[in-house]
Amino acid sequence: MEYARLGQTGLKVSRICLGCMTFGNQSPWMVDGEGAKAVLRRAWDLGITFYDTADVYSKGRSEEILGEFLKGGREDAVVATKVYNPMGEGPNRQGLSSKHLHDGLDESLRRLGMDYVDLYQTHRWDYDTPIEETLSVLSELVASGRVRYIGASSMWAWQFAKALYTSEIGGYARFVSMQNLYNLIYREEEREMNPLCASEGVALIPWSPTAAGILSGKYFEGGRIATKDTDSARVSPGSMAHGRYVGRPASDEIVRRTVEVAGNKGATPTQVAIAWLLHKGVTAPIVGTTKVEHLEEFVGSLSVKISAEEAKYLEEPYVPMNISGHV
Repeated sequence: MEYARLGQTGLKVSRICLGCMTFGNQSPWMVDGEGAKAVLRRAWDLGITFYDTADVYSKGRSEEILGEFLKGGREDAVVATKVYNPMGEGPNRQGLSSKHLHDGLDESLRRLGMDYVDLYQTHRWDYDTPIEETLSVLSELVASGRVRYIGASSMWAWQFAKALYTSEIGGYARFVSMQNLYNLIYREEEREMNPLCASEGVALIPWSPTAAGILSGKYFEGGRIATKDTDSARVSPGSMAHGRYVGRPASDEIVRRTVEVAGNKGATPTQVAIAWLLHKGVTAPIVGTTKVEHLEEFVGSLSVKISAEEAKYLEEPYVPMNISGHV
């Protein structure tokens, strides 16, 4: 395993982050109980010490599973969770208000069985709460010791720039990471968000680095991405991933080239997709799985190096897409 600083902080994270959205009980593509802990155990053995979850994942069950697993190993783990999405019926059970941030952290820590989280992330931008209020409260949580660092997830670049500027002029805690949608077949973040983060020293920890598994090549048939009703609910027709990626000739060609480059390098397409992200300056792609065997493949991507020529070849077919991930 390799480790890197999270942005400009002194915090070291594994170059592969294990996403915990697949742990829980609300979907057929999730795994609960001992199945989830088996994945976590293997990840730990492989040196993956960076874990990303959220309060909304299976309505807290994901946090519970992660917390149960990390009992006794908390100090060596970097735990990230998120807040924003509805966690109840009331109007104050969502968003980034002072009330919901305090209540949300209390509940997340209870489910995790922890005294603090290493990275507390805003899951989305809150249009109803002034950013000054959100940052002021997040600063209080950092000062209290219950949060070590703060991060953000998908939003418009102007919103993130406003948040960073507000922190600077108000003396508030500063976002140290951006968890955005970024992969070989969705690269719109390269226009503004990624350059902003590079300029400001903010770590990129993107979600869906293999485009819901589409970049693995397992859905590639007859020269195109072809998902079916019998496939995982995450990619079958009608899913967000299907609407985002399937039926686009440019995406088909990118997957074809990913498979080709992988064959030439003696790697898997998944490893090439992750290695490309690392080549582009990503700190730690967030990978998710329900299968132990996938973890070795993810970690193996660290030894796959993408040359400038290979990167150009993989990127060449890309055609601009509609903004996705937060709209």
